[in-house]
Amino acid sequence: MWARTHCLWRSVGRLGRQVCTTSVLQARIFADRENQFAHGILMDSLKPYAILRPRDSAWQDLPASEGFMLPQPNASAADLYADFLGLVRHCNRLELQISDSRYVDFTRCFCEQLHRLTDEQLIGSLSALAELPAPESPKARNYMEIWNTLDIECCRRIERWSSEQLLLVSDAWYRIGLVRIGEYVWLALKKLGRKLRKLPPEQLVHSMFLCNLLRRPVFEMFDFELNLARCVDQMTLSELGVMAMGFFKTQTPIRNPELLTQIYQRLGSELDTVEDIVLVALLKVLRYSSKLPQVEPLKQLLNALESQVERVSLLTCLHMALLGCELQTCNDSLVERILLRFERELETARLKDMERICLVMALFNITTKSGVERRLSERLPDILRQRMEEILRHPRCLSNCLQFLTMRGVYDLELLGVALEPRFIKHAYPSGLPGREYFHLDGFARLLGQEYQGALVTEKQRQQMGRLYTQYIPERDGRFKLNSTDRILVEIRDAIALIHRPVTFKHILPQYDRCDIVLCYDHRQRKALSINAEACPDYSGEILTRRHLLGESRSADDQLATVIIVIAGWNNVIRDKERFTGQMDMKLRQLRQLGHQPLVIYWHEWRELENAADRQNFLRRRLSQVAKI
Repeated sequence: MWARTHCLWRSVGRLGRQVCTTSVLQARIFADRENQFAHGILMDSLKPYAILRPRDSAWQDLPASEGFMLPQPNASAADLYADFLGLVRHCNRLELQISDSRYVDFTRCFCEQLHRLTDEQLIGSLSALAELPAPESPKARNYMEIWNTLDIECCRRIERWSSEQLLLVSDAWYRIGLVRIGEYVWLALKKLGRKLRKLPPEQLVHSMFLCNLLRRPVFEMFDFELNLARCVDQMTLSELGVMAMGFFKTQTPIRNPELLTQIYQRLGSELDTVEDIVLVALLKVLRYSSKLPQVEPLKQLLNALESQVERVSLLTCLHMALLGCELQTCNDSLVERILLRFERELETARLKDMERICLVMALFNITTKSGVERRLSERLPDILRQRMEEILRHPRCLSNCLQFLTMRGVYDLELLGVALEPRFIKHAYPSGLPGREYFHLDGFARLLGQEYQGALVTEKQRQQMGRLYTQYIPERDGRFKLNSTDRILVEIRDAIALIHRPVTFKHILPQYDRCDIVLCYDHRQRKALSINAEACPDYSGEILTRRHLLGESRSADDQLATVIIVIAGWNNVIRDKERFTGQMDMKLRQLRQLGHQPLVIYWHEWRELENAADRQNFLRRRLSQVAKI
């Protein structure tokens, strides 16, 4: 079998030498389609958007000046502009690149005299530049000199241009495709940011569209939110979709709960007609922004989305399934419908979409009546074998898919061996420590014992992961600020210590970042035992078995219990469902596999206990139920 694994890895290596920039191209095509759609919303609107309309194709047939062939340094601005338009027509008619040597002299003359052009001529030059045959690159000769000089001149005029003029010129730069390369749009948005709260709706949407193109916030994004809350009712759902793209691409959550509620309501009322790209944009920003107060509108939207599964694209279905992930809120019926859709169209799904649908199945830990999650999980390893070219472009998708599948109890030894192969890890993480998913995969592979004979991460890497990926051990000494779950851990440790001592904090399974409470108990002597501290160093990355806790000689003694008290926080359970998340469920299975006895205490049941006596009685009862202590 392992010969087959190495053969599979060699085939991946051969593909690696063949693949160049395909993944970058595909990502660019997808982003361009989204941006073109958003720009189309602005163009088709009846509102007065500052959009530079494309030139009529007939302008190419108009008589053209050929003065560019003999450039005149003292030509008037009108002649200079006419000559530039003539050059663009000449390039198009003869299908020549502007980098052609015959245009060098005019390019130099045009750049030297460009500052004399009027605002209308400057915008016209930008518009004409977009009509040229596509250059080989932004750095092509002549082309780079022209756009760079235009960029400098536009920047010099920013302070005297109105908001509408700023947006019109920005739109010209969008049509050229140089928004992120030139300086103008960035500086224009900085000026617009000074009066963002006062912009009318169409200028607000247009500004956010430009932020979406830049993919970075250029000013206090909260001003966008304030203005949006004021004029949300004046926008169409498509315009709200453009706003959502900007919030998401600049990694800015919406913090206004009333505004979020309005977006939930608007989307819910127009679900039957909303277009896919708009729906995806709104679902993304709602997932990114929603907190506990939005749980109820989230549930209502999940219910309403059920009827849309067959109408929308597979990618949109995926984002519908992902919507409740941040708040562990699952509509089982909706997820089952989406999984059935994926089952039918799995062959056409992208690798990244497979990764994310695996996340949905793993996180929600769902068991459907149709059994689609089991069939889909069992099919995926074979599908992954057919996607080696994609895997090479996105190697972390493979490790993430395999990690999520292990949470469903599905694993493929061959693919596991490929993912843990040192060369593949180096390919996925060329300049640093492997990601957290490798900590999980390596721990899972080690727990397979003799069944798995493939590669593992090195001991040094595992120790580094243990220091980096495991959370601190909580104490009341003030070194670290305790969150709510940490406080519960400390309270339970202190309460148990009044009944059985010693108890201690340890990362039994260090791939899970939070530590647990360990109680070793001797049923014969009816007392707690100390753990073997030398064999259980903190943050070492070591999986702690009974041998580590009790020592070699006592590890097989069935009268010695190792009880692991695990806190189930709100993010470890599916909201309003009687089940854990996939990761929590897997942790409990692995603890049992190691011979430990996990005792789960929910955060809410501990908080309901009013005094110390109630807490001790509760712990005595639970310890008796789980470990007969």
